[in-house]
Amino acid sequence: MTPPPARRPVLLADRDGTLIRDVPYLSRLEDVALLPGVAEAIARLNRAGVPVAIVTNQSGVARGYFPEEFVLETQARIMELLAEAGARVDAFYYCPHLDPGIGETPEGLPHLLRPCGCRKPAPGLLLRALSDLFGDPAKSVIVGDADRDMRAGEAAGCRAGYRICREGEEPERGPRITLVRSFDEAVELYLAGLSMEGAGGRGGIAP
Repeated sequence: MTPPPARRPVLLADRDGTLIRDVPYLSRLEDVALLPGVAEAIARLNRAGVPVAIVTNQSGVARGYFPEEFVLETQARIMELLAEAGARVDAFYYCPHLDPGIGETPEGLPHLLRPCGCRKPAPGLLLRALSDLFGDPAKSVIVGDADRDMRAGEAAGCRAGYRICREGEEPERGPRITLVRSFDEAVELYLAGLSMEGAGGRGGIAP
């Protein structure tokens, strides 16, 4: 019997405001634009053998702002933009739900207006990604521009969270949270840490 693949580091990334320009309830493909440094940083992760998964809340589906097909079309466009720079993401997960219990009562799709375990800060998307990619939570991280990303990472058992913090923000703090200015800075720190672990004989990869 073939043994299962060894568990490995995985980088989990939020989408809007982390990898692409944050357009509220993005609904036009022409508005999809990678943030500076993102393609190059993902290419570095690819070369280092670290899988990359996008984990994103897309409540615009539940609200009726755009169909689920558009979420998939947006992901295809992101893949095209990354491919132009020789980069790729390995997996994509999204939550289309919205819990009316959080104080909002929007008109939308009734079957998606419900509590779920996948809308961040719940860890469902992250746990699926780690399972599908044979990720070791103790070596994996979440990168995002919202506190809910960090809380989801902690709930999923990730070793750390890199919180993209913009001027004037007061993000939640925690022992596993590192504040960064951009996705590429987070990748730089993460790969450096893995490289140091490898040099210390505890396993890891070189950037």
